[in-house]
Amino acid sequence: MVEEGLVSPADIEQVLVIQEKNRSSLNRNKSQFFGMILCDLNLITPTDNYCVLKKYKKLIGLQDFLIQKKILSRPVVEKTQTRSIELNIPFISLLLEDRLIPKTLLAQLVFDLFYIPFRSISDIVFDADTRPGLSFVIKKAQAREHKVIPLVLKENTLVCGITDPENLIFIREVNHQFPQYRFKPLIIPFSGFIWFYKMLYEEAWNPGKVTDKSVDLSLLLKFSVSISNPESQKDDILSLYKRYELVRSLAGSPVKKDRAKMFQAFVAEHHEKLTREYQCSTIVFSLKNERTQVRIMAFPNEQKD
Repeated sequence: MVEEGLVSPADIEQVLVIQEKNRSSLNRNKSQFFGMILCDLNLITPTDNYCVLKKYKKLIGLQDFLIQKKILSRPVVEKTQTRSIELNIPFISLLLEDRLIPKTLLAQLVFDLFYIPFRSISDIVFDADTRPGLSFVIKKAQAREHKVIPLVLKENTLVCGITDPENLIFIREVNHQFPQYRFKPLIIPFSGFIWFYKMLYEEAWNPGKVTDKSVDLSLLLKFSVSISNPESQKDDILSLYKRYELVRSLAGSPVKKDRAKMFQAFVAEHHEKLTREYQCSTIVFSLKNERTQVRIMAFPNEQKD
């Protein structure tokens, strides 16, 4: 935060004192995260906080948080993330659509992590007179690509609906272009984004084609399956295969015919070899992207020797 010129060393000392008091307090509603306390003190915005943490690789993402708090298992989170990319639907909205966690819990989680409210836009009344101003700040093509929508412009405050915390990086860029506005982001369901997009831009949202630019391959590569019995774990191997083909296509490799059965046989063969060589029962399979090739990695999970 200091490196980015947002706070001073004295601010840091102040936050550390508050953070320590909050830890010893019985009031669990008080902010614990360092960045959230900075926001409480109006020293930075939630957008500043997200972008700095992202830049310096200090960000706790929703996916990791769900796993850490044991709200959802790692396989469920990773499968949902894969479907999110395949369907071009934000991860947060897919959690709701698949009813994996209650809406109230999701709202609390995203607020705790990012200090951004989760809202339905059903109570937002669209004023056609504001269309020119809203669409001037965030163009139709930008809204379509980033899944961000301007909702309300009142005086110098622009309320924007975002469908993913990652959209905060785009919000910061637009804020630099329009410093006269105070941008106030809300996380909204994807269904609400589609509805308001049609109202504002007078045409239906078209997802278009998923491009390399819109996908962080590192998220796809954070996937592994632990195989102890290839015959009874065909669904797990199939999940790895789907992820493998998706990464290949996004990396620019040509699409090939369905090779699921070959992939199953490949995993079973190497599972047998490695369990015999390393005297173990479980092998962890994962993916690694090397330039234009996607490699399958396999490691013993429990080595006796």
